[in-house]
Amino acid sequence: MSGFRNCGLMFVVLAMAACQKSATEEQNDAVNAQREATETAQQAQNDRQREVAEANQEAAKDISEARREARERSLEAVESEIQRTSGAQERANEEQQEAARAASGKAAVTGKAVDEDFTKDTTKRLNDLEEKSRELHQETDLTAEARSRLNDVDRDIQSMRSDLAQIGNNPSKAAQTVERDMEHRLDAAEKTLDDID
Repeated sequence: MSGFRNCGLMFVVLAMAACQKSATEEQNDAVNAQREATETAQQAQNDRQREVAEANQEAAKDISEARREARERSLEAVESEIQRTSGAQERANEEQQEAARAASGKAAVTGKAVDEDFTKDTTKRLNDLEEKSRELHQETDLTAEARSRLNDVDRDIQSMRSDLAQIGNNPSKAAQTVERDMEHRLDAAEKTLDDID
């Protein structure tokens, strides 16, 4: 019986050793599983951060592209407006020059002498003022006040063109008075454009 006892005792010791080994293995497995979970969480966080960074870079590129396109469209609109305006202005200038020529011809015939050189010189100065005005309108860094003054000069140029065309039709004004007035207005317009420039 003592053989069974020793055998039973041995069996119990071996069974306990087997159970202890299993508990250690389980603990190691739990530690390994925790380490894998931590590594997986870290990898997921790194992936998320990389994806967010890529999305932010794409968004920044899209915003930059949208701003560039908006600037291009704005410049195209300004150029289109300038072309349309200058085309219409050139036609109006031609009409006014024709009217001024007709008026100066009529004035010479009727004895209302307006100096033909004055008319040519004034027309040339008006053309030069309009050209400078068009160039200034193309500048994008003008202040609101400068743009307002530029628009005032444009209106005055048109008014002077109209007055020049009417000189031959108005006998109540002396030719010299009209010429002095026109010279003064031209000088003022030139000074304003120089100040804006």
